Amino acid sequence: MPRAGVTLTLLCLLVSAAHAVHAAPDTKVSKKDLKRADAVLSKLRRLEESSATPDPAAFVKAARELHPGLFSKVSALREGDLKTELTTAVVLYESALRAARQGGTPDCSREPRESYARLCFETREGGRSAFLRAKARLHVARARAEVLYARGERDPATLDTVALIRAERDTDRALAADALRSLKELVAAPDTSDLAGRLEAFERVLDSLPRDHTQQLLRSARDAFRDGLYWQYKAAPALALLIDASSYTPRGELPRLGLRADDAARTAQANLRTALIFINKVEAELDSSRQ
Repeated sequence: MPRAGVTLTLLCLLVSAAHAVHAAPDTKVSKKDLKRADAVLSKLRRLEESSATPDPAAFVKAARELHPGLFSKVSALREGDLKTELTTAVVLYESALRAARQGGTPDCSREPRESYARLCFETREGGRSAFLRAKARLHVARARAEVLYARGERDPATLDTVALIRAERDTDRALAADALRSLKELVAAPDTSDLAGRLEAFERVLDSLPRDHTQQLLRSARDAFRDGLYWQYKAAPALALLIDASSYTPRGELPRLGLRADDAARTAQANLRTALIFINKVEAELDSSRQ
């Protein structure tokens, strides 16, 4: 979906979502989950404080100390907006830690999500790590609003943030649907001349999605598709090999792997079928989330 379309959709959805938020309290978050969320937010606060210092080593040190335990704490939460926001924040901070070591500058003009694009332009002088940390802080702020809302807070700032989160879920579905449609087309015709460019575009949309079940399924479908391509490329050259008679190597065999070309072709087809299974799961997930 073009960025302008996403922005217009988001603004329209924000208005309707605000009315729903004002009208109905959230009863989905248990006291146990709120306690777990408080523990995660406390640790994320340390990361935020370390990333605000001029010393980049402070963030790296804090992230290394906190991250192994954060994933297990977040995974214990019940599925919902609170878990989605916290999981996304934790993953983004972990990505920022890697980017701090690798460096690199983000390409803000190709960011599919409007809210991320704004953050990208605001932080691009700090490189990719600064952009990822800004995205993580955005999701931490949203998670805090979800906690306040679940505890009965109804001040304007909390209500506006929760309404924005609800609207963002609709944007998530629109982006996921675009990514799904693109991947289905690639699985149906993997020999397209623009394969690399289309995969790159798919990756950009995938990275813009929150780390929820839908995104995990899309990643699994992407991985299965890539594996299928790998074995397709292994099988095709093998069938065209001309082997010297004295080598005793049967025509069509892959000498380094010990596999015949037809074995590689079957493996490729099996992976592509697996990709279709995950694609069907994504479709079912999106249909369920719209109801």
